[in-house]
Amino acid sequence: MIKCSDCDDLLWVKPRYEENGLNSGKLILCDCVKEEVINKQKQILREVEDIGDITPAMMKKMTFKSFKTDSVNSNLEEAKETVQKYSNNLEGWLVLTGPTGVGKTHLAVAIAGQRLKSYQSLYFGFLPNILERLRNFNQPSSNSQNPSAFLSFLIDCPFLVIDDLGSQASSHWAEEKIYQIIVGRHNSELPTVITTRASNINDGLVFNPQISEAIKSRLQDMTVVNELPIVAPDYRAR
Repeated sequence: MIKCSDCDDLLWVKPRYEENGLNSGKLILCDCVKEEVINKQKQILREVEDIGDITPAMMKKMTFKSFKTDSVNSNLEEAKETVQKYSNNLEGWLVLTGPTGVGKTHLAVAIAGQRLKSYQSLYFGFLPNILERLRNFNQPSSNSQNPSAFLSFLIDCPFLVIDDLGSQASSHWAEEKIYQIIVGRHNSELPTVITTRASNINDGLVFNPQISEAIKSRLQDMTVVNELPIVAPDYRAR
């Protein structure tokens, strides 16, 4: 039974209005839990103010409970079990590979949603959007006082989800930023989830030769990374 009609017990909502009359789409904590969190976890609140591209609709739709595993010729049951275990004990990296429509983003959102409902900080970013934000912050007209603050945040935040690695437009600048994020988080051994349509990390991800080996080496580091290929037909066509 849903207790809060404002957030459907998701704990996060979009603001109806902002001071300038516009709604940026940035999520805020629902009033049903705001007081509790402010009293008990003020520091965590400050850390999770910017949680990226995840929305209430995504959190409601893409849960572990709603993840269907009954498709034939698939490993969806095993994939769900592996991801749930990771979600319950966030250590190391989880790289979800597979073609479009096998449920990579669904499982990544399920991890993020579970973490948010326990008031834990994270950032969930669709890679092209991450790069767009970094690019805007480096524009002369940017209002940001510290153009490198967002990059540092991505490198240091306690838990990061990068959705759709490999979908970015190829450029030296974009690859350099991806390199900085991946190397920085790998060096700090911070929990990270990455989804990619590349079926093979070594051959499916194309980067500038100068940084390609460094990125791929870290994504294939078996001491830190658990690569999980998901095999299933496109659920949109089922």
